[in-house]
Formats: sequence, C-alpha cells, structure tokens
Amino acid sequence: MNHLYLGLGGAGVRVWQALGRRLACRPDTAGRKAVLEPLLIDTDARELRDEAPGWRLLGGTLAPPPAQRLLLDADAEALHTLLRARTDLRDCIAADAADWEARLTDLGAFDAPLSQVAARLPGWPSRRLGRLLLAQGQGRVRIALDAVAQSLQARHAHPSLTIHLVAQLGGATGAGLLMDLLTLLRRHPPAPRCSVHLHALLPEADTAGGRPAPLAEVQAYAVLRELQAAAREGLFELCLLSGQTDERGLQPLDAASRERQLADWIFHRVSGEPEWVVPPRAGAGGVRPGEFVAFGLAERGADRVELRTHLCHELMLRLLAQLRYNHWRPGLGFVTHPRPVPAEPMAELLAAWGLSDAHLQLAAPLPEIDGETPPGAPIEAEWRALELHYRELIGLVAPARRAPELRRLFEQGLEERFRGQGVEAAFDLPDHALRRRAVVVRQRVESALWDDWRDGRRSLHECGQLLAAVLADLSDRIEPLRQEQHVLETQAALLWQQIESAEQAAAVRPGMLARLRGQAAPVDLEALIEPLREYVLARTRSAAVTLTLRLIAEIEAQLTTLQGMVDGGEMALAALVEETDAAAAAALPPVRHEAGASRLETREQLAHWRNQLITRETMQREHLRVLRAGLFGRLGEQASFRIFAQRLGEAATCDALLAACAQRLQPASLQPVVSAAWDAWMMGLHAEPERLAREQAALRAQAAVSMVWSADDLPRVPVLECLRVPAAPSPAESAPVAGDGAEAGEADEGEVLTRAAPSLRMPDLAQLLRRPDGGTLVLQHRAEGEGAMVLLRLVRGLPLQALRPVQALHRLHEAHRLQAGRAALWLQLDATADLPELLAVDVQAQQARARTVVLLAEALGLLRHEPEPLTGTPVLVHVRLDEDGFELDRVRLGRDPLEAVDQARERVLHDLFDEVCAALQSGHHADAGALARLRDTMRERIETLRRQSPPAQWDTISRQWNEAAREAMKLIRQEGTR
Repeated sequence: MNHLYLGLGGAGVRVWQALGRRLACRPDTAGRKAVLEPLLIDTDARELRDEAPGWRLLGGTLAPPPAQRLLLDADAEALHTLLRARTDLRDCIAADAADWEARLTDLGAFDAPLSQVAARLPGWPSRRLGRLLLAQGQGRVRIALDAVAQSLQARHAHPSLTIHLVAQLGGATGAGLLMDLLTLLRRHPPAPRCSVHLHALLPEADTAGGRPAPLAEVQAYAVLRELQAAAREGLFELCLLSGQTDERGLQPLDAASRERQLADWIFHRVSGEPEWVVPPRAGAGGVRPGEFVAFGLAERGADRVELRTHLCHELMLRLLAQLRYNHWRPGLGFVTHPRPVPAEPMAELLAAWGLSDAHLQLAAPLPEIDGETPPGAPIEAEWRALELHYRELIGLVAPARRAPELRRLFEQGLEERFRGQGVEAAFDLPDHALRRRAVVVRQRVESALWDDWRDGRRSLHECGQLLAAVLADLSDRIEPLRQEQHVLETQAALLWQQIESAEQAAAVRPGMLARLRGQAAPVDLEALIEPLREYVLARTRSAAVTLTLRLIAEIEAQLTTLQGMVDGGEMALAALVEETDAAAAAALPPVRHEAGASRLETREQLAHWRNQLITRETMQREHLRVLRAGLFGRLGEQASFRIFAQRLGEAATCDALLAACAQRLQPASLQPVVSAAWDAWMMGLHAEPERLAREQAALRAQAAVSMVWSADDLPRVPVLECLRVPAAPSPAESAPVAGDGAEAGEADEGEVLTRAAPSLRMPDLAQLLRRPDGGTLVLQHRAEGEGAMVLLRLVRGLPLQALRPVQALHRLHEAHRLQAGRAALWLQLDATADLPELLAVDVQAQQARARTVVLLAEALGLLRHEPEPLTGTPVLVHVRLDEDGFELDRVRLGRDPLEAVDQARERVLHDLFDEVCAALQSGHHADAGALARLRDTMRERIETLRRQSPPAQWDTISRQWNEAAREAMKLIRQEGTR
C-alpha cells in the first residue's frame, strides 16, 4: 500500500523528522511493499529551510526535495486580489465582510508566519488568515499532492493511498489549514481509493514547564467542534488524538516525546506489515463516518538509529585519531595520544627546506628565486680578488704614497667596489626581497609536511612538533649570530685603531724633509695589507650577519604563521573529537540494563560488535584508507594546512566526514547487532521463565493509550491490540558470525564466515506469550531477523465528550466566549455554521454574563425603550450605529432586561459586549462622577426589576442582578484603565 505523509505546520515538520530518522536506518527488505513520501506545508519559511534544526542525520539531510516542502505565503496585494474575486471569503478577516479592505491594509506586508500574526496584530483572526492562504495557494497544493501521488504510483502500482495528515490543533498553521485541506482532499482525491488518517496533537502544557501559545487551547476546542461535524460527513477515516495524559492518568511523555511516539506509530503503520485496523463501517447513504481513536505503542528491540549513530561516530573518532596522531596500538587501533618518534637528523631536512647555514647566508641558491646560481660569491673570494687588483695598482704608486693609497683603495672597496655596489648596499636587501625568500622557505616546508601527512608518513601532531623543532633551531641560531656580530664589530674597531696608529707612527719617524727628498724607509706592503684585509673582512662579515638575522626573522614569521595553521588544524580536530565523542556516548544504551527497558542491546554487546565492525585491524585499516582518501580528495590538490583548518571548522566538512562514515556502515551492516541483542534477550527468557510475564506486563504498561477518558461517561472501552514478533528462524538457517583473533585478521573485507545453526532450536516467542482475556490481541509475525517486538494498542469509537482533555479545553473555551465578545466567533472558520456542541453549555454562566452586559449597556445608554409597532408595548431595543451616527440595524431584546437575558442569542451578546467595551475605553466614564452616575443608574434599575417581579422572586432577582452589577463595576474599572 502507498502512504502519503502530509504534515502541517511546525508539528508536522518535527514528526516527519523523527519518522525520517527511523526510515533512514531501516534496512531495505525485498518483502516490504509499503511506500511512503512526504508533503510538508507550512507558513513559516524558517521551518522548511535546509539549515533548520532537526534535518541533519549522520551528515546527511532528512529534508524532502523542495517540491515537497510547500510554503504558503502571500502579500496584502495578492490577498486583496483574492478577496475581490471571492466575496465569500471576505468575512474571514472582517465581521459581516464589512471594511475588509481596511483590515487587509492593517495587515500590510505579510512577511511573518501565522503564529506571529496574533502577537503583531492583536485581535486578528490568524486561523482565518490561514484559510485565505490555503485558498490563495490551492492550485499549488493540488499540484504538489498529485505529483507526490504519481511518484508513489510510479514506484509501486497500487490503487490504494493512505494519507497520514499530522497537525497540531493549537498551532496557527495546523488549525488554520486543517479543515479546508480535508475538504480539498474529499473533492480532489489524489488517488482513486484514498483514505485519510488524521493525527491530531492536543495543545497541553509541556512537562518541561512550557505553555502553549495564547488561545491555543481555545482554538483547539473550536477545531474539535469542526472535526466532529467533519466526522459525520466522512472527511476522514480515523482521527488519532494524542494528549499529555495517558489512560492511567500519568504524564510520562513531554511534547517532543509525544511527537516521536506519533512518528513511531506511523512508522509501524507504513512498515509493510499486514493491516490489522479494520476501517469503520459505512453509514446511511454509503458515507463512512470518521472515528476518533487513541493509540499507544511500546517496543522491545535494538534501537537502530542510536546504534548506527554510535558506530558512525566511533568510526569517525578513529579517523580523527589517525589524522591527528597516526598511532596504532595492537588491540586498540588508532589511539588518541602521540606515538614515540625517534630523533630525526635535521641537517639534511634543513638543507632540503632552504634553512641550512649556507642558505641563511645567501651562499646557496634557492632555485625558485635564484635559479642554479648563488646570489653572490663568498666574501673571502670577493676580497681576495679585490686585494690582488689593489696589489697591482699599488705597484704603480710611489713608495712614499703607497700606504695612504692602499687605505683609500680598501675604503673604496667597502663603499663601492665590493660586488660592484659596496658592502652596505650588497647586504642591505629590501624587506620584500627577504620576505619573498622566507615565503619560498615556508612553501617548501608546508609542501613537504603536507605531503608527509597526506601520505601517512607523519601525523598532524608530528608535523606540528617538527615545525616547532625547526623554529627552536632557528631561535637557537640567533644568539650566537648576535655574539659573532658583536665580536666582528669590536674586531673592526680595534683594527681601525691599529691602522691609524701605524700611519701616525710612520709619519713621525722619518721626518717631513726626508720624505720630500725621497729618503724615506722602504714600505712593508704585507704589514700594511694584513690589517686592512682583516678590517674589511670583519666589516663585511658583520653586514652579512645582520642580513642573516633579518632573513631568520622573516623566516620565523612565516614559519610561525605556518605553525599557527598546523596548530589550528589540530585544535579543530581536537574540538571535533570532543563533539564526536559526546555524540557517540549519548547514543550508548543505559549502563545498567533493567527489565522493561525498550532497548535490548547492552554496552557489552555493543563493545563486542564495535570491535567486529570498526576497531578490528583489517576492518579499521580498510575503513580509514577509504575515508582518509576521500577527505584529502575533498580538500583538493591545492589544499594546505590553512584550508584544512578552515574547512574542518565548517559544518559542511564535518557533515561530509560523518556521511562518509555512515556510507561505510549501511543499515544492513547493523543486522548482526540487532539479531545478537534479540538472541541474548531470548536466551534470558528461556533461562528465567517468569521473566516473560514481567516483560509482557511492562510492555503493556508502556503501551498505555495517550488519552484519558471519564469512566462515568465511558465505563467500558474495547481496546484493540496487535503484537508483532519476529518469525522463528528455520532449523537449516546458517547464522553469519565474525571470526576472532588471527582468523579475523586474515579474513578479507567482504568475506563472511558462517557456522551451522545449533541443533537445539529455540521455541517460537509466539508460543510462549500469554494471551490476555477477551481475545482482542492480534498476533503477527514479522520478517525474520527483525529482532524487535512491538505492541500496538488502539481505542476506537471514542466520543469526544468523554475525553478529559477535551473537557478541560471546553472550560477554557467557555471562559473565552464569555470574555472575548464577538472576537470569540473568529475562532470558528465559518461563524454561521451550526456546529455541534461537544459538551453541554453552562447556561447559568451565560445568563450571568448576559445580566452584566444588559445591565451595563442600559446604564451606558446603548439600549432604548421603544413602543412595539403592533401592540404599543415598550420593548428593549439595541440599535447599532455607524461612525456618522446613522442606524445600521436594530435588534429587539425583550420587554425588559429579564426577558432580554432569557432570550439573548450569543451573537447579539457578543455585539453588545463589544460596544460596551468600546464605550468604556473611550474615556468618557473614567472620572469619579461618571462612575457614581453609572452605579446609581444600575442600583435604581435593580430596584425597579425587583418591584416588578413577584414577591417570591425578590431575593433571587436581587442576588443575581447585584452580582451582575458587581461584575459590571469590575469591567468599568478594567476597561477604563486601558
């Protein structure tokens, strides 16, 4: 059979999300015939977005295609066009269809969901606005319904279609669209044989302390009245009501749990099992009236959703541990702490990265910048060549002038001739040139580390540690270089002093006259050249050390940035590990497996199968080989540590990792875990025969119907029960088991080891169950290997009058009708429809309110005493006037207030109450004098009524009308202050 899930509003979306989780973790079985497709309708775009909460599961999305998420929205102009064409809809937003254009103008741009209209515009009938939105988008809804039905028919050609319509009766969207959508499905069914199962959630206070939206309970009761009339017309087959209090009078579930329970119910209804709910019989005229029912269910089995969630997160933890530490330990797999790494020789590594002494002194080339040629010849070679040249030149100079000329030549070499530009210019490279060399070094280091990490030669933590060691090595070089620079500068200063002292001594010794006559002593060139050579070398080496320090500072800055990238990636991995570990722990079964628990798997069993499916060496290495390759493939060829840190912090990357893990662990791979948990539970039942009775009693208690009724109104209720148990395995069946120890390590990935089933066959669970008295239990066998027992309970034919939640809603509805005036009529979609009252109206409360309204209206002058045209008898008349004072209509109330109270209709009282409130809010009766006049007028009117009545009724009339006067004075003070 085909099934269509039709969700209205936020409740419909949340129930589908819970249902989608179960469907996503259900293995595909060839024997299943049921097909399910969703159609979600909402007026709030935030609930239908892909980024909305609840759509993500194991990295994937549960959101249906955009064509199956229908947003009903319209601006004021579109609604104005609709109301001009559909005059019958104008009273949806204005009383008696008057001033509908002004009301629509007040609405303005309709850019908020229906749930916010009441807060933004008090008094607006948000439920009727929902009717307008459905009328506006009726064509889109029909097209979407037909498209989904055709898709179902294409997948499974079956003439029957069951529509599961989910709505929250207190929600603005669900309550506003529900009735018209039921009518639309009746007039335009999407399939030849179409049945509607309505799942209605009642708005009750949450156990967490939350309260429903304003007027949610009142609105829900109005919807229930309309559903009572719709049931007679057969607009739905079943209406499953879900409330907070179950049949025992307990409140075991909060609002979110009730929605999950409803999702579980729909899941079991569409799971392809034989149908056990007989449709209601057709009534007179061939119309099959709808039934109000309540349901309950309980399960015993492994939780496939939590199992898959836990195992996928555990697999992701192994991947993250390998990425971060790559530390394999036998029996544990990849662990989350570093591995001991032997010391690595740094000389070759630094030379390959361009961090050797020669590279830092610019004596070795960087091919990316210099090609194969070093940026300059060695310092000693440069000065040796200049010295040879200076020796040739000095031979051409007179001996007396050789010393000053030699000094001049060496000074000229420092300033201009060294490398053709001088020492200062040669070693004073601009910052951008040094930064360029540092960037090349960083790129070399990053490329080498990234390749090592990607190929598994190093872990990310080891990359960070190696980078920290390189930075420490660079830092250790700085202080010796500074000390060397200080020594060189000191040496140069001392040599310069020696050179000047030698020149002064040479000038004084021979005397000026002797030098002029050419009688000076011969000059020792070696003695002159040696200090000059040492001086220029010290100056040049000091400039070179300064350049090396500048280059090291630039390289440190670049490598520090790279280290920040690596550390950022490691921190992102650590944060993701914490989140993943918390998610994996949250999906674990309870520590202690207690009797009556819904989950049958234990932590010990889960640890065993976690080892078989994930942590076993062959399985883990194969899983991580595929996952690791997929991760680096997703990062791309141009990836880097910066890109990795950024991408890992994005939700899309984390979802992709988790989705890849889920791809490795398909729902079918969890079948051994489910079967093992079921077999262990069955072994426990055989070992302890009394345990089955306790389990069956606990299962029945947990499957309590989610609705409570009055025993006085409904003393005996038939409860239908369906118990679904797995079919007993055949004797010849071979159960797949995983090997352990060395055999498991040697097995291939896809190899399945089997062992023969034991000769002792367990009895069928159905044979051990105790049938309850009455014979209402239907026993069904599920497919072999399902590994779960499900008890479904259903109470059919519930009268709404007997349900205690409905009685509570009725009291709130009556209180609202007594206080809200004509606005109370807007809760009903069609104010003129004669809907059945679910419960008896409190006549005394209505008459008490009528006395207050009539007494106060007469005191305010809103009622007139006019003679009746035929008899001339004075009667009490209510005349409605427009803004200009012209008469709109007049209503005869009775001969006096007593008759007016007895004959007052609800609509008349609502109109009169609204005019009383408007008169009090005008401010004309707020002063003390006006208040005294109203009090005296009402006191005189009460006395007149008392005198005109029989003496036997004096006390009754006096008590009732004085109570009405007290309520009127309270109303005057409340409304006058607004």
